[in-house]
Amino acid sequence: MIPEVQANGWSVDSALAYYHEDGRIQAIEPVVDVSKTFSAGQQLGLKLTADSLSGASPNGALPSNKAQTFAAPSGTSLSPVATSGKAAHPYTVLPGHLPEDPDYHDQRVAAAFSWDQSLTRLTQMSVGSKLSYEDDFFSTAVNASIAHDFNEKNTTASAQVNGEFDSINPIGGTPVPLSDYLLFDKSSSSEHKNGAGVLLGLTQVITPQWVAELNLTADRFTGYLNDPYKIISVIDPLGNTTGYLYEHRPDERTRRSGYLENRFGWGRASVALSMRYMTDDWQVHSETIQLTPRWWMQARTQYLEPTFRWYHQSAAYFYTPWLSGANADVGYASADQRLAALNAVTYGLKYGVKIDDARQELSLRIEYYQQRQTDRLAAPAVLEGLDLYPGLKAILVQVGWHF
Repeated sequence: MIPEVQANGWSVDSALAYYHEDGRIQAIEPVVDVSKTFSAGQQLGLKLTADSLSGASPNGALPSNKAQTFAAPSGTSLSPVATSGKAAHPYTVLPGHLPEDPDYHDQRVAAAFSWDQSLTRLTQMSVGSKLSYEDDFFSTAVNASIAHDFNEKNTTASAQVNGEFDSINPIGGTPVPLSDYLLFDKSSSSEHKNGAGVLLGLTQVITPQWVAELNLTADRFTGYLNDPYKIISVIDPLGNTTGYLYEHRPDERTRRSGYLENRFGWGRASVALSMRYMTDDWQVHSETIQLTPRWWMQARTQYLEPTFRWYHQSAAYFYTPWLSGANADVGYASADQRLAALNAVTYGLKYGVKIDDARQELSLRIEYYQQRQTDRLAAPAVLEGLDLYPGLKAILVQVGWHF
């Protein structure tokens, strides 16, 4: 975090985060957040984000007792030289290893705008927009919200609507869903995804030491919801790989969620406890519980803030780690582990110290994330002993300096 600068109502806040998965993806994310508060109370916000990701990304296929060869997304065959004369960049996965594209990389640049305005002494409105660009993806999002205070400003009710409009241009073309991976049946046309959502919120001061917040949200996405880079292994009854298919997901998804947070404070201690439940028409149900206490040292110039977060989700109804030759003719199917039934825990600790008469704050936050798939199918004979359901471990480090 680079210093925040305040002059004539302007403030600038920058952050730098590093994320690293064990044996997979690593990411570096700088963020610059600029805001301007005007004399009448209006506030303008501008935020710039840049992500750089690299490493190895699972392609969805199963490990095998034999070596497997795949092509990078831009490839048109498994030959070292594609029919167009351009290198196809094939990669070979050793027996027993999870198939991963070893040369995965992506870069994203995003810019967000917000404007806050008081309509009356008790009513506040906000509008905003966001643009996000990647090599194969462009997104435009807009939002508007209104909040009103009641009960001597002890109660705040709010409502927000948002819309998202995405254009997807997969590298190497858009694969035909459930087509044979070895045929590289792809279209050069771009795809589109649109979404709309609503949020209703209520914040209540219950006692001078206790504040509660409740949010209810619903959103709906339609259009191209596939991951164009994910495939599914097709195996025989013994577990031998006989081929691969591109995944196919439904072209619409509706999600509903509820979020409740309670914040308590007394003396030099405070704690936030939040719970979130989400359900959708893909039959994914998730629960999240997070506990974040904070303890100030005697002089109130330093604090410790540990974090614990637990997450569970059920699998999408069309998730399958593999297809057999007998049931390969399905309507929808995906082996993406993000749609599987899983449990995850996050342990974190933040240390902060105030300096220069508390006008500046230096902080360091470290989080450790561990994910494990549940509801596992028994391995076919040939695949016994292989790790068909690898977990995920990751670490996040963020340094902050607030001025």
